[in-house]
Amino acid sequence: MSSKEFQIKKPGISPIDVSTVQERVYQSLRLALLKGEFMPGEQVSTRGLAQAFGTSPMPVRDALARLVAEKALEQPSPRVLRVPPYEAADHEEYIRIRMQLEGYATERASRANPPGLIGTLKSHNEQFRAALDDNNIEQALAENHALHFAIYNASGYTQLVDMISSLWLRTGPILASAQKNSALFERLFRIGYDIHNDVIAGIECRNHDAVRRAMLLDIRSTHFSIRHYFKTLQEQEGS
Repeated sequence: MSSKEFQIKKPGISPIDVSTVQERVYQSLRLALLKGEFMPGEQVSTRGLAQAFGTSPMPVRDALARLVAEKALEQPSPRVLRVPPYEAADHEEYIRIRMQLEGYATERASRANPPGLIGTLKSHNEQFRAALDDNNIEQALAENHALHFAIYNASGYTQLVDMISSLWLRTGPILASAQKNSALFERLFRIGYDIHNDVIAGIECRNHDAVRRAMLLDIRSTHFSIRHYFKTLQEQEGS
């Protein structure tokens, strides 16, 4: 007799899919990192996150372990789990790889230019500017993320988007540093609005070379501002 015959079914009760809870927690944390909702070096508490999600610690622990494996988080000691602190050499490497991948994805998006893409990008960029005018850094980061990934998804290469997303997991928290410094905020994003418009215009007229150059400028200018900020910060701390 199979074990299934001994199962008792009660009306209104269905089994809880633990894997679904784990995946939901993982995706939520992943998106928070992508959007820059965590700061470089910020410690992460399993218990605190479990309370925030309204779950037991188990699915949170599973999600955090996956993020450590992806190098989005690090565990320097058994009791410490944190967002990796800013390291100039690591960030330089990530940016150089991002420029290759995201430049290619943007070029492919300009060749595809699916219906509705231009309208979506213009909407995100205007909401990005509105967030800047309101000094709403969290909303600006969210709109920046949405705009970029609308472009990358339009490339039609899901594996390419996965690679880019993995790198954003590691650089997203660094963008969140703009929350601490108004001058960095201005340097990072005020020029970004204009560059985004150049990217959108390039996609709209299918100027593949121009759109790639504009995206590379967006990534590179952000990197230079961040590098300058952290270098100045380290010099101040060392003096």
